[in-house]
Amino acid sequence: MRRTTRRAAVLALLALLVSIGISSAQAGRVNFEKETHFRCYIVSQQTPEPAETVTLSDQFLDATLTVDEPLQFCAPTSKNGLPIEEPEEHLTMYGAPHELSPHLRVFTEDQFGTRTLEAVGARVLLVPTQKLVGDLGFPEKLNHYWCYDVTGERVGTTVTLDDQFGSDTVRVEQPDLFCNPVEKIHNGVRERIQERAVHLTCYDIKGPQRTEATQFGVRNQFETDTFTITSFELLCVPSEKTGFVPVS
Repeated sequence: MRRTTRRAAVLALLALLVSIGISSAQAGRVNFEKETHFRCYIVSQQTPEPAETVTLSDQFLDATLTVDEPLQFCAPTSKNGLPIEEPEEHLTMYGAPHELSPHLRVFTEDQFGTRTLEAVGARVLLVPTQKLVGDLGFPEKLNHYWCYDVTGERVGTTVTLDDQFGSDTVRVEQPDLFCNPVEKIHNGVRERIQERAVHLTCYDIKGPQRTEATQFGVRNQFETDTFTITSFELLCVPSEKTGFVPVS
């Protein structure tokens, strides 16, 4: 009788833990339509700055490394007519490479479906940035992201993107980067993760490129500068990471 009672108690506890796990997972699901999408433009001109040292900690790696010059500027974009919920949210992409051993197989989901990616190493850091135009404030609730070079199945879907730099119909191709929210320490200041469930998957996009350059001021934790951008390269969409395993 005592053994039966103990077994029933264990089963009840397991049922409670499963129930809590399901509720937590449902509560943590990413609303893909409400989170910001970003179109990333190549920074063709900027003022060279000294390299910065940062400590980064995410779900894959912990490392202290040197952050290189800005590579791309990522603006909030409307995809297929979805509204831009947070127009002040911009990101600047800086080189931040680090090895990943072993490689990881990462299981993800976004508006293009479920996807299995192989992550081979960290490549860039995305830093919240204020665009110094009009009354746009600093994006206080935006994650920093550490992005990994990935391979995965091609999307092959056409979408329309509309942002402050123009409207274009582009073809979404292979995944290029998978970005984890990351905790960053720079000059003794710790920037904590704002939305732990929200990741980004950045896809190569192909379409007619504009030839007219645009200049604007920016401010973030590394610099205040003027960027010049012309062509676009990536579409970064909100994603959910459902799991990952080492690649043997």
